[in-house]
Amino acid sequence: MRHCLFPALLAVPLAILWAAPSSAGQGHAAHVHGIAKLEVAVEAGRISLHLESPLEALTGFEHAPRNDQERAVVLAMRKSLAQGDRLFTPTPAARCTLVSARLEAPALDAPPGKGGGHGDLDADFQFRCAQPALLTGLEVRLSATFPRMRRIDAQVVTAKGQFARRLEADKRLLSW
Repeated sequence: MRHCLFPALLAVPLAILWAAPSSAGQGHAAHVHGIAKLEVAVEAGRISLHLESPLEALTGFEHAPRNDQERAVVLAMRKSLAQGDRLFTPTPAARCTLVSARLEAPALDAPPGKGGGHGDLDADFQFRCAQPALLTGLEVRLSATFPRMRRIDAQVVTAKGQFARRLEADKRLLSW
């Protein structure tokens, strides 16, 4: 089950943006290794982010950890994602702080040998900004921490409008 923390006013326009590329009969687009989706909603001094990524881009595998090495990789991934303010940097002048990070990856918690197939991670991040009038963008540093993540397809909704951007290792800034 997918949980989004987007403000009510921005949830409908964002849902419309994502509806077009989704696969038939599914709420999620097709799972493609190395490609993540990022939904960004900005409203009233808050930034809400929802990340969907194949686990392969974050850990190198998509199943419950089978040995100590894989358990260490999962622990490192969870620790990195919990520090969302190192992965997502709002305009510094806006003085934004991370207030919550929630991660969900059912495939990692499945008993060994169960839940095969393509495992995904869903993550939600909330930031609050002390100077929201100075917020003009967000730097996304996911590919620096997770080199298997080749591309991030971002959808952004702000009071100024909505747009889509493709981010890569050398192209990581969303501006509005």
